[in-house]
Amino acid sequence: MSEMRDSSDYSESSYEHDFAAFDDPKDLAFILANSNQYREASEYMLGLLNNIVTFLFNHGYHKSPQLYGIAFAIGHPIIIASNMLDVARKVNVTKAAISKIAMEFLKETGLPPSAALKTELAKTTYKKTNGNKKYTRDDS
Repeated sequence: MSEMRDSSDYSESSYEHDFAAFDDPKDLAFILANSNQYREASEYMLGLLNNIVTFLFNHGYHKSPQLYGIAFAIGHPIIIASNMLDVARKVNVTKAAISKIAMEFLKETGLPPSAALKTELAKTTYKKTNGNKKYTRDDS
């Protein structure tokens, strides 16, 4: 998908960047060359996302598993004093459901995981030791 699309592919003319071509190496070179601007924009967007989560939490969405999944993904202050299991019980879902929402959000946005989530090493270790009881139990 790194090819630029022809303007005839659009229903109307546009002079803006082709969002389908964000994986273009030229775009990455531009971002790296202007990394200070990119960092500032990233910090602004994360601050805005934190404000959105806070607004939704304060306006009736405090029982939303999706809101908590995003909060865990970005390390929002509403999850600081609680763990994922307690939050899952509070919103009547499983811990895995909130974790799945958090991981899907991170995958879709390309953000790195927050400190509130397990590291890749911890996830791999858990899968080996607890993921499939069939292979960890001694049946002899």
